[in-house]
Amino acid sequence: MVIAKAQADTTRKWYDYAVVTSPYDGSKFLRQYVERFSTVSFFNEYAGLLSYYYILAASLAQYVRIPIHGAFIDCRLHVFWIQSARSGKSIAYEFMAKILKLCEIDTEKFSAGSDAKMIGTTQEVKVMDPKTGKPTGAVEYEIIPGLLNGYKTLLFDEASILLNDKKAYFSDKILFLQQAMAPIGSETNVLVNHLKGASVHTPSGVSLWATTYPPKDIMTHVLDKGFFQRVYLFQNDISTETRQTTSEHRVSGAYKPVPDRLWSYENIADEIKSIRDEVKGRLFAAAGVTEDEYQKLSDEEKERLAQIHAYDIFTPGPNYHVALLSAVDDYYSLVYAITDDNIRETAIGFLPNIENYTMIFGNLIASTMRSTVVTAEHIQMASEMIYDNLHNLIIWLEQKQDLRVGKKRQADIRTWREAYNKCKRIVHERTQREVVRKSDLEKMYSTLNGVSTKTARRRLDDMMKAKLAIRVAEGKNAFISLEL
Repeated sequence: MVIAKAQADTTRKWYDYAVVTSPYDGSKFLRQYVERFSTVSFFNEYAGLLSYYYILAASLAQYVRIPIHGAFIDCRLHVFWIQSARSGKSIAYEFMAKILKLCEIDTEKFSAGSDAKMIGTTQEVKVMDPKTGKPTGAVEYEIIPGLLNGYKTLLFDEASILLNDKKAYFSDKILFLQQAMAPIGSETNVLVNHLKGASVHTPSGVSLWATTYPPKDIMTHVLDKGFFQRVYLFQNDISTETRQTTSEHRVSGAYKPVPDRLWSYENIADEIKSIRDEVKGRLFAAAGVTEDEYQKLSDEEKERLAQIHAYDIFTPGPNYHVALLSAVDDYYSLVYAITDDNIRETAIGFLPNIENYTMIFGNLIASTMRSTVVTAEHIQMASEMIYDNLHNLIIWLEQKQDLRVGKKRQADIRTWREAYNKCKRIVHERTQREVVRKSDLEKMYSTLNGVSTKTARRRLDDMMKAKLAIRVAEGKNAFISLEL
């Protein structure tokens, strides 16, 4: 596989990707899509590419399954986009929502809601006597589907609310979303709400699109929560210079119409629907059913057909697995280069999902190129985008971790300085350093911070290892000088 390495990864632009530079008609359409997207959300072209894959994946989610040994994954894309406020995230979804509507894909927006709203609930209905038209006294329970039921897209604008650990409500929602992102057709994908009279079972085919400004303590969530290991996490820093360029571009567009050479929303949606019809047509042909017959099937029967005929809709090309293995090697090369143990462990947690997305993007690219074969070239096109995002994500995590460590170090210094200043200070005769007795400092730190002297002694050892505190001996007495 040919993937530019090292610093080149951070400078590669959307128009450098093979998926948009190739001579195929599908690449020409992708360029048209991103350019049209960019008339609404400025200088967010990578997010524009993700939005196309997101919409196409939602269009194909019911029909495409990718077999992996004895299991299957679906082709949905779940995006979590972190970027500064007022930088084009919300308006990007406005663009997407128009395309989704034209593609006949249901869209929902979430800001708050109960378990019943998310999973579904039941409604008590009186049983009427067919002869008299009066209540019989018996009741039945009608199931009302929740937001996560069925095939649709679900927007979480300002998704930082989901990271509020102080409220159990949001912790529950994260668990629901993790289940919704499990492979369609799996037992873990079915959400259950046990209620009076009936239990609601919700198999979820939703595609999640979440956007937020960089939340406080984001590293705690990324490092410790499994949610981020299940989404396509895209983080993008916006410099002041880029903001100014964006502002200048925006105001210069006042009263300027979209160029005639760019496709309309209708044209874009027609192309996506054409791709969808081509793919589902292969499923119907393999299953020997018509559109009307397919629509009459139950959800379970539709899922069974999607899995049985997964091998009939797409077939792998000769070097398909070679390209996948090469992509995996590239991803692990980034992980091996991480020096921080916590960051490396977190990055490893992302890899299974990244491997899935490499296969998913490969199928989506093959669909865009109107190919029944997923080729090594399609996998290479997919891995370029995914490799760059992983690389930039690792850089971001390392920077955030450095900042986090730095803040903790400053906090440690302040607490030790406070304890030090409350101890009797003397000048050590031999070294001429200002010092305090080590035992006094440990006791004072223990008192001020509500910890045992044993813990204070261990923390002081850490300060000495970091050379922020110096131990000075005088006979049997030990003194400490703070190098702060």
